[in-house]
Amino acid sequence: MFLTDTKQLQNFYSDKRLWQGIPSIAVTEKGRIFVTFYSGGTKEEIGNYAVVIMSDGGSFSEPVAAAWQEGYRCFDPCLWIDPLGRLWFTWTRSPQNALYGVICDNPDADSLVWSGEFKIGEDVMMNKPTVLSTGEWMFPIAVWDHGIRVIPYEEDKQRGSFVYQTLDNGAHFKKIGGADVPERSFDEHMLLEMADGHLCMFVRTFYGIGVSHSYDGGKTWTKGVDSGLGGPSSRFHIRRLQSGRILLVNHDRFKGRNNLTAMLSDDEGATWKWKLLLDERDDVSYPDAFEAADGYIYIVYDRERGAFKRNVSEAQKCAREILLARLTEDDIIHGRVSNGGSRLKQVVSKLGEYTGDIKNPYFEYDMYSDEELAMYLTETYSTDTVLEKIFDAYALNCDKINMEYMKQLDEKIKKYNSACDNSLQILTDIIHYVRKKSTTQDGAAQEIFEAAKKILCRDFALDLTLDEIAEKVYASSYYLCHVFKRISGTTISKYRNYCRLRAAKDMLVNGTDSITDIANKCGFNNSSYFSKLFAQENGLAPTAYRQYNQKR
Repeated sequence: MFLTDTKQLQNFYSDKRLWQGIPSIAVTEKGRIFVTFYSGGTKEEIGNYAVVIMSDGGSFSEPVAAAWQEGYRCFDPCLWIDPLGRLWFTWTRSPQNALYGVICDNPDADSLVWSGEFKIGEDVMMNKPTVLSTGEWMFPIAVWDHGIRVIPYEEDKQRGSFVYQTLDNGAHFKKIGGADVPERSFDEHMLLEMADGHLCMFVRTFYGIGVSHSYDGGKTWTKGVDSGLGGPSSRFHIRRLQSGRILLVNHDRFKGRNNLTAMLSDDEGATWKWKLLLDERDDVSYPDAFEAADGYIYIVYDRERGAFKRNVSEAQKCAREILLARLTEDDIIHGRVSNGGSRLKQVVSKLGEYTGDIKNPYFEYDMYSDEELAMYLTETYSTDTVLEKIFDAYALNCDKINMEYMKQLDEKIKKYNSACDNSLQILTDIIHYVRKKSTTQDGAAQEIFEAAKKILCRDFALDLTLDEIAEKVYASSYYLCHVFKRISGTTISKYRNYCRLRAAKDMLVNGTDSITDIANKCGFNNSSYFSKLFAQENGLAPTAYRQYNQKR
């Protein structure tokens, strides 16, 4: 449901929001700035809504529009100005699992008039469409393979980073093709037309950014590979500017979601010799950009969203900011803001004290005793979901002091999973354990994830058990699995195989070892299994991959 009624919009004002993030931006020909992002509830879940705010040069307004529907989730909004000068506002609605949008014909008008809501395609789009030199409008819409899914997982549904095409200015849409980049996470893909006319698709993966190519206008795509652009498994932004240069906004020299940087390439992405650091701080992410008619580049991103906390006070300790950078290509080339009209870290929206009607929006958990919460979760969710709900609500403080404690927790979880007669009492004990050692520390889960990822990359040839990895990062085995899957969108086992296969590719191209020796060096005890897995992930058997790449 698309809302513009002033009274209804008051329900979405900044003092009613506990968290906010995932922004997008568009700037009109006359310089009016529109920004969208989403919020709602205490985390990213059913009940989320997307809002649109705007500025005519001063401070930003409270919402002038919103996408919301009771019992649904409206999320991953996007703003785009098409070649006709119309402003598009799109969002994904779940569990219908579809992309919806509205259009404002004259976004510079004193009174904004929007079209009716319409459906564009299936599942999720959060990045801007691309207009090709041939005139087609290409919309990047994905059916997720990995990622946190409120969207139901349909086994028979084709998954991929798809392209939808419109030839009549958005009156009709057609899905024309898509790529399946290995180990993609949330997809969040963007399209770029290269100088020779072929298309590149850049896709978020848990190792950074993957890339696939199309030489027939988006109908078919090559096997996805690592682009080498890096990034901490987060959204990025890539776009060709009016000058012909390519803009990339990504994390540079990162140890997580920090060092958000604007980069320029004048050789079709072969090198990125010009860089401007936008924000060095932790937990800055999800950039979106727009090049305005006056040549300024506007970049919007979020900082410390404030979601997934335990109570109101914890959420309010987060910055919960939507930030804006306004700069020129010359600023990026000089590596510093050198233009008087440029600025960094401008606050677009910052949440203060929460004054929502619900005094304690975290009541679902905090209002219960250990015993009551165990009963509530058992009656509400399936057995395999209960533990996920607990770990989502309570982040564990995993340090050396608590390692024995974590082992005890794992034992209790094993007993609970065995479905013994006293499972309710065991679940009560688990809740008590988790609550006692929960933390308010921002980024604690991210630290565990990064430490585990580092071990898997470094020691990929070793057959480390899950318990051994958990002990090295001072975590519960079960909690580690939860955190790793939630952040990366994939399992520890799959990520280890990715690290092994990446090393194998290097050995195949740059060495002379036999396939069996390479398999053994990479941690595969069975060379046949190695060859099968390698072919599945790379589209070529190891021998063929070696021959093809050594010839190039």
